[in-house]
Amino acid sequence: MSRTPPGIPGDTAVVIAVKRLAAAKTRLSAQFSADAREELVLAMLLDTAAAATRVLGAAAVTVVTPDRAVTSAVADLGMLALADPTPPGHPDPLNNALRAAVAHITARGARPRNVVILQGDLPALRSSELADALDRAEAHPRSFVADRHRTGTAALFAFGVPCEPHFGADSASRHRNSGAVELTGDWPGLRCDIDTSEDLAAAARIGLGPATRAVDERSSTRS
Repeated sequence: MSRTPPGIPGDTAVVIAVKRLAAAKTRLSAQFSADAREELVLAMLLDTAAAATRVLGAAAVTVVTPDRAVTSAVADLGMLALADPTPPGHPDPLNNALRAAVAHITARGARPRNVVILQGDLPALRSSELADALDRAEAHPRSFVADRHRTGTAALFAFGVPCEPHFGADSASRHRNSGAVELTGDWPGLRCDIDTSEDLAAAARIGLGPATRAVDERSSTRS
């Protein structure tokens, strides 16, 4: 059952972008086979989205992706799956996909939407962390949560204003320089996005979500 945090408008939407599974998380190739890596990426997305769903409901979550397997899995859970319209060779594919998704959900709403952009690889995310971050973010038009390395961005929040995503290299600095307020809080799962084996080990120490844990355990059994 979803629980909108006190003070958070009910029209708050969550956007998550996911690239093609086969092209994602290549730095984990030494630890996972190609098939297992695809399973892991999808599992991390599902655990991330599940945490968001417990706070705002499945209908509030939009996943923008070019991958049919992701689209099918998301739709089966009652979330909105949006085909990524980004053309091949685009210079900024991630932010373009996010902007397209935000434009789509804003156009569907009766009034401007409040938007949370989440990384799709937060397998240790707890719904209580997201609810607390949302509650603090509501005090600012735009704000963000840096990742555990303090260089990337785990979440970007926009309340009644354009979200202006600047994900990519050094995104924490880019969001900070764009005027977004950096939120502070004890949110280890929210901050723990996954790019490397070290990141995955850090998430495991926090506690992986069930989908990611199952893939990780299967992979460990096979190795």
